[in-house]
Amino acid sequence: MPVFSLLEAIRSWCMQRVGARFDKAVDMEEGQLTAYALKELEERTAESRLCYATACGGGEFEVRDGHVNFPIRLATRSCACGKWQICGIPCKHALRVIYDQRMNPHDFISPWFKAAAYKLTYAEHIHPMADPSQWPDFGLPSIQPPTIKRPSGRPSKKRKRGANEPKKGKRNTNVKCGK
Repeated sequence: MPVFSLLEAIRSWCMQRVGARFDKAVDMEEGQLTAYALKELEERTAESRLCYATACGGGEFEVRDGHVNFPIRLATRSCACGKWQICGIPCKHALRVIYDQRMNPHDFISPWFKAAAYKLTYAEHIHPMADPSQWPDFGLPSIQPPTIKRPSGRPSKKRKRGANEPKKGKRNTNVKCGK
């Protein structure tokens, strides 16, 4: 029953992990960010200090990061680097603009990383199970692994070629003896 032991270990691990997050979700306040979002925000804020923002008007900005310029649009929550659109947390370029405009970066983080979504994700938890010895017996036959049938004869030493490999050809050479 090694497969059953493995599945039981995975179920136990998942139950503990989801249970811990369920308890954490209960304690979260409305509008609070997840720990992952806060960590990413701190790292990107530190990186944004090396960027310089220029207002272009109409809610558009240009951010210089080293020798590369990135256009930012706060209204559509987009940056040319693409990180903001993909992960939902403002990239370092967008954060530079947000801080220069004296705005709160928490307002620009996707709702996926807020308490409401976290609570909805972990609203259900995995319920504990009884030991298999306490399970009811349904009188069904137990499932056995398939029987292994050894082929007769000596095992082949040659490697079997794949379908896309060329067949090994034999060279025909004419050998003339004598003259």
